Amino acid sequence: MKKFLFACFLGFLGYLTHELISPNKSLFSKTANEKVETKKIQKWSVVETKNPATGRSECGMAACNGKLYLLGGDGSKNIEVFDPVTAMWTKKSEAPTELGHFQPVTLGNKIYVLEAFCAGGFPNQKNLENVVIYDTEKDTWSNGAGLPAERSRASAGAVSYEGKFYLVAGIQHGHSSGTTNMFDVYDPQTNKWMALADAPHMRDHCAGAVVKDKLYIAGGRNTSYHEPNNFMAFFSKTVLEVDCYDFKTGTWSTLSAKLPLGSGGGSIVNLNDVLYYMGGERATDTERNAARKNVFSLDPSTTNAWQIEDSLKQARNGMAAAVLNNKIYVFGGEGGGASGGPPPMNTAGQQKNMLPPKDMLSGPRPAGVLEVFSKE
Repeated sequence: MKKFLFACFLGFLGYLTHELISPNKSLFSKTANEKVETKKIQKWSVVETKNPATGRSECGMAACNGKLYLLGGDGSKNIEVFDPVTAMWTKKSEAPTELGHFQPVTLGNKIYVLEAFCAGGFPNQKNLENVVIYDTEKDTWSNGAGLPAERSRASAGAVSYEGKFYLVAGIQHGHSSGTTNMFDVYDPQTNKWMALADAPHMRDHCAGAVVKDKLYIAGGRNTSYHEPNNFMAFFSKTVLEVDCYDFKTGTWSTLSAKLPLGSGGGSIVNLNDVLYYMGGERATDTERNAARKNVFSLDPSTTNAWQIEDSLKQARNGMAAAVLNNKIYVFGGEGGGASGGPPPMNTAGQQKNMLPPKDMLSGPRPAGVLEVFSKE
């Protein structure tokens, strides 16, 4: 009898041990009515479309009524819309002018371009004089009031919040001078602009996103920075600080969490109240300028640092990004600026021609490749 009881005890002990150490079990198990889910990793993949869209860089993309609208790009008036249900791109009415270096915003059925480069060649591009508005239902364009001349700029961050549009930073004179921290609001109902308190940091080639009642402006650089023998020394002058505007209090602050790596010409979006910053171009003290594949995420409700996410399939500078159906889509961009950067000096005082690490590059330019970030 004792042997039998001892055997039963050993059997029960073995079962209990298995339950406690099993990787699929928990000491704090859910009740029968609670659903236990395994966290899925989010990955980038290429969207298989039935027809191609026109490749472009320095373009904009906006989600509106279940579709993605691709607007402009340097030297382009082209507008195309992607329907994720049919996986088809459709051409729409051209914009009234070329549109490049901008972040579009939406309200109802309309897409607004608050600022952009609209003409001229590098480095003396001309700024858009009026707000341009695309009606997605009517496939027509109209104009809104432009920024005051003294605040005119392009390559700024733009967001929508409670029926108004907010424009942060940018550069006033092409790629030559005028990098700024100006902050303005546009009311589409009154068709008027109003200047607000400057952001903490000057930057251009940046992007903005709203999470709850706060605006976040991230990325970018100081394109106004030039050196006597290196006009494009600005490629390394990226801004790591993330500025935050509280709409409720009307005040600015700067997050303690800096971007791990800066870039100009990247994008930032809000996916489920988490910020995702991706792409862009940069040079460093040891690397020539090039487009990047890096993707970082930050939950602004915490004090955590930025997290490394799955990299883009292709390096993209001057890319466009938008959130649709709980997924991030990116399109366009190119492989970086003209060989630029400041490459380092060797012992003879001559510049080296170094490339970034291979895993940060992708080879061919993205052209018309659409990527999506979603759960596996």
